[in-house]
Amino acid sequence: MTSPSRPTLPPPQLPYPATIVEALLLRASGPDATRPVFTAPGDGGERLGQLTAAELLGRVRATAAALRRVGGPGDRVVVPALPGLDLPVGFLACLYAGRIAVPAPPLRTGTRTTDRADRLAVIEKDCAPVAVLVPAAQESLQGHPGPARIAVSQSPTAEDVPPAPCALDPKAIALLQYTSGSTSGPRGVIVGHGNLVANQVTLRDRCEVDSGTTVVSWLPFFHDMGLCTGVVLPLVSGAAAVTMEPATFVRDPMVWLRAIEAEGDVFAAAPDFAYELCVRRIPPQERRRVDLSTWRVAANGAEPVRAETLRRFADAFRPSFFRMEVFSPGYGLAECTLSVTLSRPLYEAPVRRYDRDALARGAAVPAVSPETAVEPVGCGAPMADVRMRVVDPETRRPLPEGSVGEIWVDSPGNCLGYWGREAESPQVFAARLDGEDPDAAGADLGSTYVRTGDLECVEGGEPSERDPEILARAVRAAGIAVARALPAPVSVFAVARNQVPRTTSGKTRRRDCAKDVRAGRLPPLAQWSSR
Repeated sequence: MTSPSRPTLPPPQLPYPATIVEALLLRASGPDATRPVFTAPGDGGERLGQLTAAELLGRVRATAAALRRVGGPGDRVVVPALPGLDLPVGFLACLYAGRIAVPAPPLRTGTRTTDRADRLAVIEKDCAPVAVLVPAAQESLQGHPGPARIAVSQSPTAEDVPPAPCALDPKAIALLQYTSGSTSGPRGVIVGHGNLVANQVTLRDRCEVDSGTTVVSWLPFFHDMGLCTGVVLPLVSGAAAVTMEPATFVRDPMVWLRAIEAEGDVFAAAPDFAYELCVRRIPPQERRRVDLSTWRVAANGAEPVRAETLRRFADAFRPSFFRMEVFSPGYGLAECTLSVTLSRPLYEAPVRRYDRDALARGAAVPAVSPETAVEPVGCGAPMADVRMRVVDPETRRPLPEGSVGEIWVDSPGNCLGYWGREAESPQVFAARLDGEDPDAAGADLGSTYVRTGDLECVEGGEPSERDPEILARAVRAAGIAVARALPAPVSVFAVARNQVPRTTSGKTRRRDCAKDVRAGRLPPLAQWSSR
Protein backbone atom coordinates (compact mmCIF):
# COMPACT_ATOMS: atom_id res chain seq x y z
CA MET A 1 0.00 0.00 0.00
CA THR A 2 1.19 3.54 -0.70
CA SER A 3 1.75 6.17 1.95
CA PRO A 4 0.40 9.74 1.73
CA SER A 5 2.72 11.87 -0.36
CA ARG A 6 2.66 14.66 -2.90
CA PRO A 7 3.23 14.09 -6.63
CA THR A 8 6.62 15.18 -7.95
CA LEU A 9 5.07 17.92 -10.10
CA PRO A 10 1.87 19.22 -8.46
CA PRO A 11 -0.79 20.74 -10.69
CA PRO A 12 -0.56 24.54 -11.06
CA GLN A 13 -2.52 26.67 -8.58
CA LEU A 14 -5.44 28.83 -9.63
CA PRO A 15 -4.90 32.59 -9.83
CA TYR A 16 -5.42 34.42 -6.53
CA PRO A 17 -9.08 35.52 -6.57
CA ALA A 18 -10.30 38.64 -4.77
CA THR A 19 -13.57 36.99 -3.71
CA ILE A 20 -15.18 33.58 -3.68
CA VAL A 21 -17.47 34.61 -6.53
CA GLU A 22 -14.42 35.48 -8.61
CA ALA A 23 -12.96 32.07 -7.73
CA LEU A 24 -16.14 30.43 -9.01
CA LEU A 25 -16.03 32.44 -12.26
CA LEU A 26 -12.38 31.50 -12.80
CA ARG A 27 -13.11 27.83 -12.17
CA ALA A 28 -16.14 27.76 -14.46
CA SER A 29 -14.33 29.47 -17.34
CA GLY A 30 -11.05 27.58 -17.08
CA PRO A 31 -9.85 24.18 -18.26
CA ASP A 32 -11.51 22.45 -15.29
CA ALA A 33 -15.00 23.79 -16.05
CA THR A 34 -16.34 20.30 -16.77
CA ARG A 35 -14.59 18.60 -13.85
CA PRO A 36 -16.76 17.87 -10.76
CA VAL A 37 -16.46 20.38 -7.93
CA PHE A 38 -19.01 19.06 -5.44
CA THR A 39 -20.20 15.50 -4.97
CA ALA A 40 -22.91 14.51 -2.47
CA PRO A 41 -22.94 10.90 -1.20
CA GLY A 42 -25.89 9.27 0.54
CA ASP A 43 -26.17 7.35 3.80
CA GLY A 44 -24.49 4.32 2.30
CA GLY A 45 -21.87 6.23 0.35
CA GLU A 46 -23.76 6.05 -2.95
CA ARG A 47 -23.59 9.15 -5.14
CA LEU A 48 -26.70 11.33 -4.85
CA GLY A 49 -25.53 14.16 -7.07
CA GLN A 50 -22.56 15.90 -8.62
CA LEU A 51 -21.88 19.36 -10.03
CA THR A 52 -19.16 20.51 -12.38
CA ALA A 53 -17.93 24.10 -12.12
CA ALA A 54 -20.01 25.11 -15.14
CA GLU A 55 -23.16 23.44 -13.77
CA LEU A 56 -22.57 25.00 -10.37
CA LEU A 57 -22.29 28.48 -11.85
CA GLY A 58 -25.50 27.95 -13.84
CA ARG A 59 -27.51 26.99 -10.75
CA VAL A 60 -25.93 29.80 -8.71
CA ARG A 61 -26.97 32.35 -11.34
CA ALA A 62 -30.53 31.02 -11.44
CA THR A 63 -30.89 31.16 -7.65
CA ALA A 64 -29.26 34.61 -7.54
CA ALA A 65 -31.83 35.85 -10.07
CA ALA A 66 -34.62 34.74 -7.73
CA LEU A 67 -32.93 36.37 -4.74
CA ARG A 68 -32.65 39.70 -6.57
CA ARG A 69 -36.44 39.93 -6.58
CA VAL A 70 -36.32 40.23 -2.78
CA GLY A 71 -34.63 43.11 -0.99
CA GLY A 72 -31.42 44.73 -2.19
CA PRO A 73 -27.63 44.55 -1.87
CA GLY A 74 -26.50 44.06 1.72
CA ASP A 75 -29.77 42.47 2.86
CA ARG A 76 -29.45 39.26 4.82
CA VAL A 77 -30.56 35.84 3.58
CA VAL A 78 -30.66 32.84 5.90
CA VAL A 79 -28.99 29.76 4.41
CA PRO A 80 -30.08 26.85 6.61
CA ALA A 81 -28.50 23.42 6.47
CA LEU A 82 -29.82 22.25 3.10
CA PRO A 83 -29.62 18.71 1.71
CA GLY A 84 -27.24 17.44 -0.95
CA LEU A 85 -25.83 20.06 -3.29
CA ASP A 86 -28.35 22.77 -2.42
CA LEU A 87 -26.14 24.27 0.29
CA PRO A 88 -23.12 25.29 -1.82
CA VAL A 89 -25.48 26.51 -4.56
CA GLY A 90 -27.56 28.56 -2.14
CA PHE A 91 -24.62 30.01 -0.23
CA LEU A 92 -22.78 31.06 -3.39
CA ALA A 93 -25.99 32.46 -4.90
CA CYS A 94 -26.38 34.81 -1.93
CA LEU A 95 -22.88 36.16 -2.48
CA TYR A 96 -23.37 36.35 -6.27
CA ALA A 97 -26.55 38.39 -5.78
CA GLY A 98 -24.85 40.80 -3.37
CA ARG A 99 -26.81 39.56 -0.38
CA ILE A 100 -25.23 38.73 2.98
CA ALA A 101 -25.45 35.00 3.60
CA VAL A 102 -26.36 33.83 7.10
CA PRO A 103 -25.54 30.11 7.58
CA ALA A 104 -27.91 28.58 10.10
CA PRO A 105 -29.12 25.23 11.50
CA PRO A 106 -31.85 23.28 9.66
CA LEU A 107 -35.32 24.78 9.50
CA ARG A 108 -37.77 23.44 12.03
CA THR A 109 -39.95 20.77 10.41
CA GLY A 110 -42.26 19.98 13.33
CA THR A 111 -43.84 21.65 16.33
CA ARG A 112 -41.32 20.43 18.89
CA THR A 113 -38.96 23.15 20.13
CA THR A 114 -35.27 22.26 19.98
CA ASP A 115 -32.02 24.04 20.82
CA ARG A 116 -31.31 24.42 17.10
CA ALA A 117 -34.77 25.84 16.44
CA ASP A 118 -34.26 28.31 19.28
CA ARG A 119 -30.86 29.24 17.84
CA LEU A 120 -32.40 29.82 14.41
CA ALA A 121 -35.05 32.07 15.95
CA VAL A 122 -32.37 34.10 17.74
CA ILE A 123 -30.41 34.47 14.51
CA GLU A 124 -33.45 35.64 12.53
CA LYS A 125 -34.35 38.18 15.22
CA ASP A 126 -30.79 39.50 15.34
CA CYS A 127 -30.11 39.98 11.62
CA ALA A 128 -33.65 40.64 10.24
CA PRO A 129 -33.33 38.61 7.00
CA VAL A 130 -35.39 39.40 3.92
CA ALA A 131 -35.42 35.77 2.77
CA VAL A 132 -34.73 32.20 3.79
CA LEU A 133 -33.53 29.61 1.29
CA VAL A 134 -35.39 26.30 1.11
CA PRO A 135 -34.44 23.04 -0.65
CA ALA A 136 -34.69 22.81 -4.40
CA ALA A 137 -37.36 20.13 -4.05
CA GLN A 138 -39.72 22.73 -2.57
CA GLU A 139 -41.32 25.54 -4.49
CA SER A 140 -40.87 29.14 -3.37
CA LEU A 141 -43.49 29.67 -0.70
CA GLN A 142 -45.75 32.68 -1.11
CA GLY A 143 -47.69 34.23 1.75
CA HIS A 144 -45.48 32.64 4.40
CA PRO A 145 -45.24 34.82 7.51
CA GLY A 146 -41.86 36.42 8.02
CA PRO A 147 -39.02 36.42 5.49
CA ALA A 148 -39.71 35.23 1.95
CA ARG A 149 -38.95 31.58 1.18
CA ILE A 150 -36.81 31.18 -1.95
CA ALA A 151 -36.11 27.74 -3.40
CA VAL A 152 -32.60 26.86 -4.52
CA SER A 153 -32.73 26.39 -8.29
CA GLN A 154 -32.42 22.86 -9.66
CA SER A 155 -31.41 23.99 -13.14
CA PRO A 156 -29.37 26.81 -14.71
CA THR A 157 -30.96 29.96 -16.07
CA ALA A 158 -30.93 30.97 -19.74
CA GLU A 159 -30.77 34.70 -18.94
CA ASP A 160 -27.57 36.67 -18.48
CA VAL A 161 -27.11 37.26 -14.74
CA PRO A 162 -23.86 39.13 -14.01
CA PRO A 163 -22.61 39.14 -10.41
CA ALA A 164 -23.43 42.12 -8.21
CA PRO A 165 -20.54 44.60 -7.95
CA CYS A 166 -20.14 43.91 -4.23
CA ALA A 167 -19.70 40.20 -5.03
CA LEU A 168 -16.33 41.12 -6.56
CA ASP A 169 -15.32 43.59 -3.83
CA PRO A 170 -13.05 42.04 -1.17
CA LYS A 171 -14.06 44.78 1.30
CA ALA A 172 -17.78 43.96 1.06
CA ILE A 173 -19.55 41.78 3.62
CA ALA A 174 -19.97 38.16 2.50
CA LEU A 175 -21.68 36.52 5.47
CA LEU A 176 -22.59 36.61 9.13
CA GLN A 177 -21.04 33.63 10.90
CA TYR A 178 -22.94 33.19 14.14
CA THR A 179 -20.83 32.02 17.03
CA SER A 180 -21.79 28.86 18.87
CA GLY A 181 -22.81 30.76 21.99
CA SER A 182 -20.37 29.13 24.41
CA THR A 183 -19.97 32.29 26.53
CA SER A 184 -23.13 34.26 25.62
CA GLY A 185 -25.94 34.27 23.09
CA PRO A 186 -24.97 33.70 19.43
CA ARG A 187 -23.31 36.75 17.88
CA GLY A 188 -23.01 37.37 14.16
CA VAL A 189 -19.36 37.74 13.14
CA ILE A 190 -19.14 40.02 10.09
CA VAL A 191 -16.97 38.17 7.55
CA GLY A 192 -15.77 40.04 4.47
CA HIS A 193 -15.19 38.53 1.03
CA GLY A 194 -11.49 39.24 1.45
CA ASN A 195 -11.40 37.54 4.86
CA LEU A 196 -12.71 34.30 3.36
CA VAL A 197 -10.22 34.23 0.51
CA ALA A 198 -7.19 35.24 2.57
CA ASN A 199 -7.86 32.68 5.29
CA GLN A 200 -8.45 29.74 3.01
CA VAL A 201 -5.59 30.61 0.65
CA THR A 202 -3.24 30.32 3.65
CA LEU A 203 -4.76 26.93 4.47
CA ARG A 204 -4.41 25.91 0.83
CA ASP A 205 -0.74 26.81 0.82
CA ARG A 206 0.07 25.32 4.24
CA CYS A 207 -1.46 21.99 3.26
CA GLU A 208 -0.58 22.05 -0.46
CA VAL A 209 -4.20 21.61 -1.51
CA ASP A 210 -4.58 21.83 -5.30
CA SER A 211 -6.52 20.42 -8.22
CA GLY A 212 -5.22 16.93 -7.42
CA THR A 213 -6.75 17.04 -3.93
CA THR A 214 -10.21 16.04 -2.74
CA VAL A 215 -11.72 17.58 0.41
CA VAL A 216 -13.91 14.98 2.16
CA SER A 217 -16.22 16.47 4.80
CA TRP A 218 -19.30 15.74 6.88
CA LEU A 219 -19.04 18.94 8.95
CA PRO A 220 -22.20 21.08 9.21
CA PHE A 221 -22.09 24.05 6.86
CA PHE A 222 -23.51 26.43 9.47
CA HIS A 223 -20.26 25.94 11.42
CA ASP A 224 -17.28 27.97 10.20
CA MET A 225 -14.99 24.95 9.80
CA GLY A 226 -17.58 23.11 7.72
CA LEU A 227 -18.35 26.10 5.49
CA CYS A 228 -14.75 27.18 4.94
CA THR A 229 -13.17 23.78 4.34
CA GLY A 230 -16.18 22.26 2.55
CA VAL A 231 -17.05 25.14 0.18
CA VAL A 232 -14.45 27.93 0.20
CA LEU A 233 -11.25 25.86 0.24
CA PRO A 234 -12.16 23.81 -2.88
CA LEU A 235 -12.96 26.96 -4.86
CA VAL A 236 -9.75 28.86 -4.01
CA SER A 237 -7.55 25.79 -4.50
CA GLY A 238 -9.03 24.03 -7.51
CA ALA A 239 -9.74 20.93 -5.39
CA ALA A 240 -12.85 18.76 -5.58
CA ALA A 241 -15.13 18.24 -2.57
CA VAL A 242 -17.16 15.27 -1.33
CA THR A 243 -19.60 16.57 1.28
CA MET A 244 -22.03 14.37 3.20
CA GLU A 245 -24.67 15.08 5.82
CA PRO A 246 -23.45 15.23 9.46
CA ALA A 247 -26.10 12.65 10.38
CA THR A 248 -24.57 10.24 7.86
CA PHE A 249 -21.26 10.34 9.72
CA VAL A 250 -22.90 9.98 13.13
CA ARG A 251 -24.92 6.94 12.00
CA ASP A 252 -21.94 5.24 10.37
CA PRO A 253 -18.45 6.80 10.57
CA MET A 254 -17.23 4.23 8.05
CA VAL A 255 -19.05 6.14 5.29
CA TRP A 256 -16.62 9.02 5.87
CA LEU A 257 -13.59 6.75 5.87
CA ARG A 258 -14.72 4.91 2.73
CA ALA A 259 -15.15 8.24 0.96
CA ILE A 260 -11.57 9.08 1.93
CA GLU A 261 -10.37 5.69 0.68
CA ALA A 262 -11.98 6.32 -2.73
CA GLU A 263 -9.87 9.43 -3.47
CA GLY A 264 -6.21 9.76 -4.41
CA ASP A 265 -5.06 12.70 -2.26
CA VAL A 266 -7.30 13.71 0.64
CA PHE A 267 -7.70 16.68 2.97
CA ALA A 268 -10.28 15.98 5.68
CA ALA A 269 -10.95 17.95 8.88
CA ALA A 270 -12.92 17.09 12.00
CA PRO A 271 -13.11 17.96 15.70
CA ASP A 272 -11.43 15.72 18.24
CA PHE A 273 -14.61 13.87 19.21
CA ALA A 274 -15.06 12.60 15.65
CA TYR A 275 -11.77 10.71 15.68
CA GLU A 276 -12.67 9.24 19.07
CA LEU A 277 -16.09 8.23 17.70
CA CYS A 278 -14.42 6.34 14.84
CA VAL A 279 -12.37 4.35 17.35
CA ARG A 280 -15.38 3.50 19.51
CA ARG A 281 -17.88 2.77 16.76
CA ILE A 282 -15.81 0.93 14.15
CA PRO A 283 -14.79 -2.59 15.22
CA PRO A 284 -11.27 -3.91 14.50
CA GLN A 285 -12.38 -6.28 11.73
CA GLU A 286 -13.92 -3.36 9.79
CA ARG A 287 -10.85 -1.16 10.24
CA ARG A 288 -8.75 -3.72 8.37
CA ARG A 289 -11.10 -3.47 5.37
CA VAL A 290 -10.43 0.22 4.66
CA ASP A 291 -7.27 1.71 3.14
CA LEU A 292 -6.49 5.20 4.48
CA SER A 293 -3.09 5.50 2.82
CA THR A 294 -4.31 8.37 0.59
CA TRP A 295 -5.33 10.49 3.60
CA ARG A 296 -2.58 13.13 3.58
CA VAL A 297 -3.99 15.81 5.93
CA ALA A 298 -6.23 14.95 8.89
CA ALA A 299 -6.90 18.37 10.41
CA ASN A 300 -8.09 18.35 14.03
CA GLY A 301 -9.67 21.49 15.48
CA ALA A 302 -12.81 23.33 16.68
CA GLU A 303 -12.36 21.92 20.21
CA PRO A 304 -9.43 20.94 22.47
CA VAL A 305 -7.13 18.43 20.78
CA ARG A 306 -6.34 15.51 23.08
CA ALA A 307 -3.10 13.58 22.84
CA GLU A 308 -4.88 10.40 23.89
CA THR A 309 -7.33 10.73 20.99
CA LEU A 310 -4.51 11.07 18.47
CA ARG A 311 -2.75 8.00 19.85
CA ARG A 312 -5.92 5.91 20.03
CA PHE A 313 -6.95 6.71 16.46
CA ALA A 314 -3.45 6.16 15.05
CA ASP A 315 -3.14 2.82 16.87
CA ALA A 316 -6.64 1.67 15.92
CA PHE A 317 -6.21 2.48 12.22
CA ARG A 318 -2.61 1.44 11.77
CA PRO A 319 -3.87 -1.70 9.97
CA SER A 320 -5.65 0.74 7.63
CA PHE A 321 -2.27 2.36 6.79
CA PHE A 322 -2.98 5.53 8.77
CA ARG A 323 0.06 7.23 10.31
CA MET A 324 0.30 9.57 13.33
CA GLU A 325 2.03 12.29 11.28
CA VAL A 326 -1.05 12.62 9.07
CA PHE A 327 -2.71 14.51 11.94
CA SER A 328 -2.53 18.31 11.69
CA PRO A 329 -3.90 19.83 14.91
CA GLY A 330 -4.90 23.46 14.60
CA TYR A 331 -6.44 26.40 16.39
CA GLY A 332 -8.93 28.91 15.06
CA LEU A 333 -12.11 30.84 15.72
CA ALA A 334 -14.94 32.51 13.84
CA GLU A 335 -13.69 36.00 14.71
CA CYS A 336 -10.58 35.32 12.58
CA THR A 337 -12.67 33.64 9.83
CA LEU A 338 -11.28 30.24 10.84
CA SER A 339 -7.64 29.14 10.85
CA VAL A 340 -5.03 30.84 13.04
CA THR A 341 -2.49 28.03 13.43
CA LEU A 342 -2.06 24.57 11.93
CA SER A 343 0.62 21.93 12.29
CA ARG A 344 2.62 21.14 9.17
CA PRO A 345 1.20 18.10 7.34
CA LEU A 346 3.28 14.92 7.54
CA TYR A 347 5.20 16.21 10.58
CA GLU A 348 4.08 14.64 13.85
CA ALA A 349 2.55 17.24 16.17
CA PRO A 350 4.53 17.71 19.39
CA VAL A 351 2.97 16.48 22.64
CA ARG A 352 4.68 17.73 25.77
CA ARG A 353 4.10 17.04 29.45
CA TYR A 354 3.61 20.06 31.68
CA ASP A 355 3.03 20.40 35.39
CA ARG A 356 -0.71 20.74 35.97
CA ASP A 357 -0.54 23.13 38.92
CA ALA A 358 2.06 25.34 37.23
CA LEU A 359 -0.19 25.71 34.19
CA ALA A 360 -3.04 26.76 36.46
CA ARG A 361 -0.73 29.48 37.82
CA GLY A 362 0.13 30.65 34.29
CA ALA A 363 3.50 29.01 33.62
CA ALA A 364 4.40 26.15 31.28
CA VAL A 365 6.79 24.08 33.42
CA PRO A 366 7.84 20.53 32.42
CA ALA A 367 6.28 17.88 34.65
CA VAL A 368 8.57 15.88 36.88
CA SER A 369 6.23 12.92 37.32
CA PRO A 370 3.31 11.35 35.42
CA GLU A 371 0.99 11.99 38.37
CA THR A 372 1.32 15.77 38.02
CA ALA A 373 1.46 15.89 34.22
CA VAL A 374 -0.96 17.02 31.53
CA GLU A 375 -0.33 16.65 27.81
CA PRO A 376 -1.28 19.64 25.67
CA VAL A 377 -0.93 19.05 21.94
CA GLY A 378 1.02 21.51 19.81
CA CYS A 379 -1.38 23.18 17.38
CA GLY A 380 1.24 24.41 14.95
CA ALA A 381 2.81 27.71 13.98
CA PRO A 382 0.71 30.69 12.86
CA MET A 383 -0.54 30.64 9.28
CA ALA A 384 1.11 32.88 6.67
CA ASP A 385 0.67 36.61 7.37
CA VAL A 386 -0.73 35.83 10.84
CA ARG A 387 0.86 37.49 13.88
CA MET A 388 -0.06 36.08 17.27
CA ARG A 389 0.71 37.34 20.76
CA VAL A 390 0.27 35.73 24.18
CA VAL A 391 -0.97 38.60 26.33
CA ASP A 392 -1.69 39.27 29.99
CA PRO A 393 -5.41 40.11 29.74
CA GLU A 394 -5.20 42.55 32.67
CA THR A 395 -2.12 44.57 31.69
CA ARG A 396 -2.52 44.04 27.91
CA ARG A 397 1.21 43.41 27.73
CA PRO A 398 2.84 40.60 25.73
CA LEU A 399 4.12 37.70 27.80
CA PRO A 400 7.37 35.78 27.22
CA GLU A 401 7.40 32.35 25.60
CA GLY A 402 6.37 29.62 28.02
CA SER A 403 3.78 31.77 29.80
CA VAL A 404 0.05 31.09 29.76
CA GLY A 405 -2.00 34.05 28.59
CA GLU A 406 -4.73 35.22 26.26
CA ILE A 407 -4.16 34.73 22.53
CA TRP A 408 -4.38 37.91 20.45
CA VAL A 409 -4.39 37.63 16.65
CA ASP A 410 -3.54 40.06 13.85
CA SER A 411 -4.28 38.52 10.45
CA PRO A 412 -5.94 39.14 7.07
CA GLY A 413 -8.68 36.82 8.30
CA ASN A 414 -9.60 39.09 11.21
CA CYS A 415 -13.25 39.94 10.73
CA LEU A 416 -15.04 43.28 10.88
CA GLY A 417 -16.97 43.03 14.14
CA TYR A 418 -20.23 41.67 15.55
CA TRP A 419 -23.44 42.47 13.70
CA GLY A 420 -25.41 45.18 15.50
CA ARG A 421 -22.94 45.38 18.43
CA GLU A 422 -21.07 48.59 17.72
CA ALA A 423 -20.04 49.15 21.34
CA GLU A 424 -18.74 45.62 21.93
CA SER A 425 -16.99 45.09 18.60
CA PRO A 426 -13.95 47.39 19.06
CA GLN A 427 -13.14 45.72 22.39
CA VAL A 428 -12.79 42.35 20.64
CA PHE A 429 -11.72 43.22 17.08
CA ALA A 430 -9.57 46.33 17.61
CA ALA A 431 -7.55 45.56 20.73
CA ARG A 432 -4.17 47.27 21.12
CA LEU A 433 -1.16 46.05 23.04
CA ASP A 434 0.34 48.09 25.85
CA GLY A 435 4.12 48.21 25.90
CA GLU A 436 5.00 46.21 22.79
CA ASP A 437 8.69 46.66 22.04
CA PRO A 438 8.90 48.58 18.73
CA ASP A 439 12.30 47.02 18.09
CA ALA A 440 10.99 43.47 18.48
CA ALA A 441 10.79 41.29 15.38
CA GLY A 442 7.50 41.92 13.60
CA ALA A 443 6.40 44.59 16.08
CA ASP A 444 3.93 47.16 14.81
CA LEU A 445 2.50 49.52 17.40
CA GLY A 446 -0.20 50.55 14.94
CA SER A 447 -1.60 47.03 14.72
CA THR A 448 -4.91 45.98 16.17
CA TYR A 449 -5.71 42.47 17.31
CA VAL A 450 -8.65 40.17 17.82
CA ARG A 451 -8.90 39.17 21.47
CA THR A 452 -9.78 35.49 21.37
CA GLY A 453 -10.57 34.98 25.06
CA ASP A 454 -8.64 31.68 24.88
CA LEU A 455 -5.82 30.92 27.30
CA GLU A 456 -2.84 29.19 25.72
CA CYS A 457 0.92 29.11 25.81
CA VAL A 458 3.54 29.16 23.07
CA GLU A 459 6.74 27.16 23.28
CA GLY A 460 9.06 26.60 20.34
CA GLY A 461 6.61 28.44 18.10
CA GLU A 462 3.81 25.91 18.80
CA PRO A 463 0.53 26.95 20.59
CA SER A 464 -0.67 24.38 23.10
CA GLU A 465 -4.35 24.23 23.94
CA ARG A 466 -5.19 23.88 27.61
CA ASP A 467 -7.10 20.70 28.36
CA PRO A 468 -10.22 21.28 30.52
CA GLU A 469 -8.87 18.65 32.92
CA ILE A 470 -6.25 21.17 34.06
CA LEU A 471 -8.92 23.33 35.65
CA ALA A 472 -10.90 20.32 36.90
CA ARG A 473 -7.93 18.98 38.85
CA ALA A 474 -6.57 22.33 40.01
CA VAL A 475 -9.77 24.02 41.18
CA ARG A 476 -8.27 25.76 44.16
CA ALA A 477 -5.26 27.15 42.29
CA ALA A 478 -7.42 28.36 39.44
CA GLY A 479 -9.95 29.92 41.80
CA ILE A 480 -7.31 31.84 43.71
CA ALA A 481 -5.75 33.12 40.48
CA VAL A 482 -9.11 34.36 39.20
CA ALA A 483 -10.08 35.89 42.55
CA ARG A 484 -6.87 37.94 42.59
CA ALA A 485 -7.70 39.41 39.20
CA LEU A 486 -11.42 40.12 39.68
CA PRO A 487 -12.97 42.55 42.19
CA ALA A 488 -15.94 40.22 42.71
CA PRO A 489 -16.71 36.92 44.45
CA VAL A 490 -15.49 33.91 42.49
CA SER A 491 -16.68 30.29 42.51
CA VAL A 492 -14.99 27.49 40.57
CA PHE A 493 -16.55 24.06 40.05
CA ALA A 494 -15.20 20.79 38.71
CA VAL A 495 -17.87 18.54 37.18
CA ALA A 496 -17.86 15.16 35.49
CA ARG A 497 -16.60 15.13 31.93
CA ASN A 498 -19.17 14.99 29.10
CA GLN A 499 -21.94 16.18 31.44
CA VAL A 500 -21.98 19.92 30.77
CA PRO A 501 -24.38 21.40 28.18
CA ARG A 502 -22.63 22.08 24.89
CA THR A 503 -23.21 24.07 21.72
CA THR A 504 -23.54 22.61 18.23
CA SER A 505 -19.75 22.77 17.81
CA GLY A 506 -19.02 21.08 21.14
CA LYS A 507 -18.16 24.15 23.24
CA THR A 508 -19.35 24.60 26.82
CA ARG A 509 -22.53 26.70 27.21
CA ARG A 510 -21.40 28.50 30.34
CA ARG A 511 -24.63 30.34 31.07
CA ASP A 512 -26.70 27.14 30.98
CA CYS A 513 -23.94 25.39 32.93
CA ALA A 514 -24.28 27.92 35.77
CA LYS A 515 -28.06 27.47 35.80
CA ASP A 516 -27.70 23.69 35.96
CA VAL A 517 -25.23 23.92 38.85
CA ARG A 518 -27.59 26.19 40.82
CA ALA A 519 -30.54 23.89 40.11
CA GLY A 520 -28.62 20.78 41.16
CA ARG A 521 -28.76 19.24 37.68
CA LEU A 522 -24.96 19.39 37.38
CA PRO A 523 -23.48 18.27 40.72
CA PRO A 524 -19.88 19.43 41.27
CA LEU A 525 -17.14 16.93 42.00
CA ALA A 526 -15.05 19.69 43.63
CA GLN A 527 -15.50 23.39 44.19
CA TRP A 528 -13.81 26.48 45.57
CA SER A 529 -15.26 29.86 46.41
CA SER A 530 -13.83 33.18 47.52
CA ARG A 531 -17.05 34.11 49.32
